[in-house]
Amino acid sequence: MTRQPLPRLAVGLLALTVWALPHAARACSCLQPPAPAVAMERADAVFEARVENVSADLASSSGPGLVRYDLEVLRQWKGELKAAVQLSSRASSAACGRSLTIGKVYVIYASKQDDGQLTDNLCSRTRLASSADEDLAVLGPGSAPGNRPVAEPTSREPPRIAPPPPDLGGPAPISRSGCAVASEPVSLARLVCLVCLVCLVGRARRSLPLRRRA
Repeated sequence: MTRQPLPRLAVGLLALTVWALPHAARACSCLQPPAPAVAMERADAVFEARVENVSADLASSSGPGLVRYDLEVLRQWKGELKAAVQLSSRASSAACGRSLTIGKVYVIYASKQDDGQLTDNLCSRTRLASSADEDLAVLGPGSAPGNRPVAEPTSREPPRIAPPPPDLGGPAPISRSGCAVASEPVSLARLVCLVCLVCLVGRARRSLPLRRRA
C-alpha cells in the first residue's frame, strides 16, 4: 500500500510529456533567410513602408488570429502597390507571426494570397530599414508607389518681369517767363530767372534817356 503513489507519479509525468510534445512541435522554426536577390525573387512584393496602425483579428477559424498592419509605402521594388496597403500576419510568434512596431520603417518581403491580401511571417527576410544596408545596396533606389510620376527637372527659366521705371519724384518742369523751372532745385532756378529780369530792367532804364534826348 505504501508503494502506490510511485506508479501514479509515473503516469502523471508520462501524461505531461505526451501533452507537451505537440505543443513543442507547434513552435515556429525557420531556416536562415536567403540573400536579398533570392528573397526578392521568391517574394510577391518587396517594398519599404512605415507602420501607421495595428489592428487584431483574433477570431480566425484557420488557427491563431491575425494581426493587420496599415502601412504607408515609401518606395517599392517589386509588385504594383498603392501608397497605402495592409499587411497581415499571425498574432502568435509560435505560429511564425511577425510583429511590427508603429512608426518604424521596414523593408518588407511579402507574399500575396489569392484574394490579393499581403502577408508576412518570421521566416521572410523582412527587417528594419535601419539594418537593411545589404538589402538596399542590392535592391537599388526603387520607385514611388501607385505609379506616381516622378518630377523631372526643367531647364526653362521663369519669365522675367521688367522692373518699373525709377520714380524720380516731383512733377514735370513748369515754364515761367521763358525759364524752365524744375521742382528741384527750385531756389537756384528762381535765382537765375531773377538775375535775368534784373538785367533786362536795367537795360530798359538805360535806353529811356537816350530816346528822350534824341
